[in-house]
Amino acid sequence: MDIVRYWKQRTKSLQKSSAKKVLIFSLLLVGLVSCEHQVKPKAGTPVAERIEPDTIIKPDSIGVETVNGTDTNIFRIEIERINKEQFDSAKQQEKVSSPVEKITDLGVVQKQLAGIVEFKKIDDNNLGITQIHFRNGISMANSDLLSECGFVAYFPTEDILLLEGGHTIDVSFDLSTGQGTYDAGNPELMTTSPAGKYRLNKVFEGQECFYHFIQEKKNGKFQKVAGLNEIFEKKTNKWLCVIKGEFWTDDHTLYFGLVTQYNEAGNKYDYYRIKITGED
Repeated sequence: MDIVRYWKQRTKSLQKSSAKKVLIFSLLLVGLVSCEHQVKPKAGTPVAERIEPDTIIKPDSIGVETVNGTDTNIFRIEIERINKEQFDSAKQQEKVSSPVEKITDLGVVQKQLAGIVEFKKIDDNNLGITQIHFRNGISMANSDLLSECGFVAYFPTEDILLLEGGHTIDVSFDLSTGQGTYDAGNPELMTTSPAGKYRLNKVFEGQECFYHFIQEKKNGKFQKVAGLNEIFEKKTNKWLCVIKGEFWTDDHTLYFGLVTQYNEAGNKYDYYRIKITGED
């Protein structure tokens, strides 16, 4: 009987000990789960969302590019990202350039460019182009490019002929030099610095985007010195597709807003300041 009583007491003791261990283990497990819940971020939440905007947007210099310009000139182009407040403040110092003279009347342009451009009538409201005899003696005739284009405008002070190609792309020619679209640009889209030293020019490439470039006035005529798309994308790793609200505050400082997102309630922009300095 003593043996039976001993094993009964021993069994009760073991059950109580096991129960205590289970209780302690359960409490530890709950504590670990609770700690993990407090430390671990919510699933699917990007880390960037927890960064304050002010720590992301800094009006600091992004990069400087040195390019060879006209003749032996060397140009230094510095790109800075700024915030909207800085952009709006600079806008108050904007120097507005006058629009260039433009001829769109079909009868007037045919008379003014007689002997230079040979037009063909498409209908009462549209002219095509068959040949161009540039003022420097070069000619272009019956090309595939011309056959796809229609007349848009002529800019007498620039001596630039603007056409529209397939997908509404800009096609242009400098009638004095024979230079094409990516040197002549679209005078209707250009923005000139206050004293006319530099200007931002651009052309529509179709599919929404534009090509942007900087021109310098030399010997009375603007000449391309730098492709802004290439420099901007190299320094920022961003595509310079569509910019808005561009303006100059002096002959060396250009501002613009880069469209980063289209939205019915209002587009989103990143803002930039471009500083151009040249050395003769």
